[in-house]
Order: sequence, then C-alpha cells, then structure tokens
Amino acid sequence: MGNNNNNNNNSNNKNNNNNGQSGNNGSSKGSGNGNQLGDSLDLIAARLGYIGAIIATIGDGVAAIAAGIALRQLEEQNLAESRAEVDQFRQTENIQQQVDFYINELIQIRKMIK
Repeated sequence: MGNNNNNNNNSNNKNNNNNGQSGNNGSSKGSGNGNQLGDSLDLIAARLGYIGAIIATIGDGVAAIAAGIALRQLEEQNLAESRAEVDQFRQTENIQQQVDFYINELIQIRKMIK
C-alpha cells in the first residue's frame, strides 16, 4: 500500500506539473505570439517609416537640384537678355554719334556755302 500511495503521488505530481507547464506554455505561446506579432508589426512599421523618410529626403534633394537648375537657366536667360539690351543700347549710341557727326558736317558745309 505504501508503494501504491507513492505511485499515485508521483502520478498526481506529474499531472500537476504537466498541467502547470501546458497552462504556462499555452498562455505564454498565445501571448508570446501576440507580442511577437505586435513587435514584428511595430518593427515593420518602423522600417517602412524609415524607408519612407529616406525616399522623401531623396525626393527633396531632387526637387532642390531641379529648382537650382531652373534658377540657373533663368539667370542665364536674363543675363543674355541684359547683354542683348546693352548691345542694342551701344549700337543706338554709336548710330546717334554718327548722326551727330554728319549733322555737324552738314552744318559746316552749309556755313561754307553761305
């Protein structure tokens, strides 16, 4: 009988241990998987956020380069227009000097004739 009680106690202890372990394992796995899934979703979201920030930064850089190119083109166009205006003004000034010269010549010729 003493041996029988020991076997029963051992059997009960094993059942209690198994029940305790499976209870812990079951709840641990369930909440562990939920936490791991939540953690992995958080990690994925953080990585996607990081990648999105990098892409946005690259996009901003490209936009800045495009704006710089457009600005340079406008500056060159304005400079070319300014040069054309200066050239035109110089030509006009030169023509005016020539006209003034010929008018003075005509005035002198007129004085000679009188």
